[in-house]
Formats: sequence, structure tokens, C-alpha cells
Amino acid sequence: MGIYSITESALSGLNIAQAGILTTSQNVAGTSVEGYTRRNANTIMDKLAPNSLMLNGSSFAVEGFTRQYSSLLNGQLLNQQAKSSYSDTLVQYTQTVDALVADKSTGLNVALNDFFNAFGAYAADPTNKSMAGAISGAANAVAQRMTGMSTLAAQIQSDAQKGLTDTVSQVNTLLPALADINQRIIEANSPGNSAPSADLLDERDRLLSQLQKLIGGQSLINSDETATHLVAGMPLVERAISNKVTINADLEHVALTFNLQNGPNKGFQTTVQSLDGGQAGALLKISNQFVPDMVRQLDTIALGLVKVANSAAQSAAGNATSLAIFGFKVGSTTYSSLATGDRTANIRSIASNADMTSLYNDLESPANLMTANGLKAANFVSVAPSNFLQYSTGAVDGGAPLITSAKANSLQQLSTVFASRASDFVNDIGVQVATWKNNQKADTVVMSNLKDQRDSISGVSLDEEAANLLKYQQLYTASTKVLQAGNQMFNTLLSIMN
Repeated sequence: MGIYSITESALSGLNIAQAGILTTSQNVAGTSVEGYTRRNANTIMDKLAPNSLMLNGSSFAVEGFTRQYSSLLNGQLLNQQAKSSYSDTLVQYTQTVDALVADKSTGLNVALNDFFNAFGAYAADPTNKSMAGAISGAANAVAQRMTGMSTLAAQIQSDAQKGLTDTVSQVNTLLPALADINQRIIEANSPGNSAPSADLLDERDRLLSQLQKLIGGQSLINSDETATHLVAGMPLVERAISNKVTINADLEHVALTFNLQNGPNKGFQTTVQSLDGGQAGALLKISNQFVPDMVRQLDTIALGLVKVANSAAQSAAGNATSLAIFGFKVGSTTYSSLATGDRTANIRSIASNADMTSLYNDLESPANLMTANGLKAANFVSVAPSNFLQYSTGAVDGGAPLITSAKANSLQQLSTVFASRASDFVNDIGVQVATWKNNQKADTVVMSNLKDQRDSISGVSLDEEAANLLKYQQLYTASTKVLQAGNQMFNTLLSIMN
């Protein structure tokens, strides 16, 4: 081997050592950066390279730098991030609901049971004013519990809508950032440039990960390394073009605005009522399905209570009740009489579970005007008299009971109907929340496994990097000694020639 081969082999060794030390230092620094992908310096062996003077040499060269990356695994990880974020958000916003609804001190079941038992005790002696007082006390407790449940539902709805607003704002910040990264990747692929830097590709994947967590959808890596992000089959980002997400005025639907590259006012909108994953998808489900179902259950119980309790002192259908127990306070007016012309007059009669189911279905109908007119759980109040003499005609001692023993017995017999509806309310919420918690656990396990697989390929091991650093230091030292030996040989030849 000639001196030139020895020298250039040593220089190649120095270049390889320098490239290895550079990637090692980047990898070590990248351990604190989320989404960092480990780099490697690739070397090639070619008997014709890198010696340009003697074509029979044998040496090495640095071919380039590569990311330790699996496109298949990364795609699975992105999809799972959308699912995990979806289940995490559902549990986060509803985890306290199950306990509060089933709690004896806050739930409806115990209060309803006490109310109907009070009527059973009253039926045995309608003239007993303490029995009448027990009805008023139990009615007040039912109203307080109903108000608490309604307030809880309203708070969940408000939190979900605020969360959706924040999520959409974050999405609209990420979309142009991803489009900008795509443009820089395109420029890096243009003639005269070798390839996009690993940092650009890491940032691309990091933005895609954040988008999946926020809004779900489908992330695609194009042949030129740019990214496309689709939601509901429509592109939010297509290479260097970014679109926009907005929330409709009803705060219940998300609208996607496309073709903004033609001008800020020349895009078109498509409304999406639900999303399959991400925080936005979970918040839409809570806002558009979970809370409305919860509220409709409460409204059904509230309407049923007004009908059965107030009709106990009603002489005939269409007449005003002589003694109202419950009502709906809408503005400054309380509706409770059941009389023709009163808003409570059109509440259907309740005699069985089937009637309660029909009432529930009435509220789901677009033709429903009861809740639109304020007859809902949020406005439910107790109007039971605090003066127990008012349970009798003339509101005096010795007056005839306004609610007869027979009517009180009939009302008490409906306790199973309302207990069943209240139990269904608790069970529906409990089953739904439990399902979401189980999904969260499963998604957490899958996500952890995928991350472990990714880390085994793309993650940085400090022990491995320390070993690599030692290897490259030894290569650097060895290459330096080869250069020194070559230099000594060259000097010796010169001395001989002289």
C-alpha cells in the first residue's frame, strides 16, 4: 500500500471518527427532547475510494447520516395517540360524575325514596300535620338534589365547550407550523440539496403527534417526506397548504375550512358533528351526547314528578291543582298548576315505566316544546308549603285534607316507577364512565408497548452512546497514529532520496 493510500485511509478514519462523535453528542443531547430520533453515521467500504491517485487502494468514507426510524411503527404510534388522548379526555371530564350521581348524599335515589315514603306515611293519617311536614321536607330535598345534578351537568357541558375552544385554537396554531415544515422539506429535496435534515423530520413527526392528540384523523407521510393530515377524509394540511378549524356558533359542532390558499375569504366549510379520536373528538362526544342524555334523563324525572305530585290534589284534568308540590321557575314565574293554559298542562300522565319512557322520547322529539319553554330539571323547584296547615282546605285546623288518603296511596305506589328511572340514570352513567375507564387502561397499555418498541429502534441509550464515544475516540487516536506513521515514512523517503 502506498503512502498516499495510508494517508487518505487515515484521513477517512478521522472523518468517520469526527462524524461518529458528532452524532453521539447529538444523541446524548436529544435524550431530553421529546420525539427525538437517534442518528447514525453511515460508512461505506470501496476499494476505489477515497484514493483518487492510486485506484488499487482500499478505504472507507462517510456516506451520510440516517435516523433510526420505522415508518410502520410510527404510523401505529400516531393512530394510538389519537385513541389514547380520546379516552384520557373522556375520563378526565367525567371521572367525578359517577361517584356524585351514586352518592347517597348527592344522588337522587335516596331523596326520591324518602319523598314517596313520606306520602305513604301521610296516607295512613292525612290530618297529621307532622306527616304533611315530612312531605314538604322530602320535596325540598328532592329539589335540592335535582338542582345539584343539573348544575353538575351544566358544569361538564361548560368545561367541555371551553376545552373544545382551547383545543381548536391549538390545532390552528399547529397547522401552519406543519405546512411551514413541509415547505422546508420540499426545499431540502430540491436540486443542489442532499436531503431534509433529521431535525426537520423529527419536528414533522412531533407536530403530527400533537395534532393526533388534539383532533385525531389520519397522518400520511408522502414520498417526498412531507406530511398530509386528514380529518373526516378532508386534508387539514397538504404539503405546504394549511387549512383551518372553527367552532360553529352552537358550540356543538366543528367546521373545517378548506382551500384557504386562494385567499382568507375564498375557502369553503364542511361541518363535522363527531370525530373519531383526539381531545376534540372526546369533547364533542361529551358536549353532544353524554351531557344531553344526562340532562334528558333528569328532565324526564323532573317533569314526571311535577305531574304525579301536583295531580294528587287535582280535582279533574285541566283544573288547577289545589296543592302544588313541585314546579318550574322560569324567570320570575313558577309553573305548577297543571291547569289548561299553564305550561305544565301538556305533561303526559304517568302510571308506569312505559309512560316514563314515552315522556323521555317526547323530549328527544324535535317537536318538543316543554324544555324549550323552560320545563326542565335546571328550573325544577319545590313549592311545597312550609305552613303545614295549607295541606287542608281553608288552611286551618280541622279542614279537609287537600290530598286524600287514596290519592296519597296511589302516588306512593308510583315510587317503583321513579326509582327505576333514577336507577337507570345512575346505571347509564356508571356503565358509560366505566367503559371509558376500561378503554383508557387498554389504550395506556397499547401506547406503552408501542413506545417501548419505538424506543428500541429510535430511542437513545446513554450506555450505548458512551460505548460509541469510546469507540470513536479510539478510532480517532488510531487514525492519528497512522498519519504520524505515514508522515515518518514520507520523511524517511525524502531523507534517502537526498
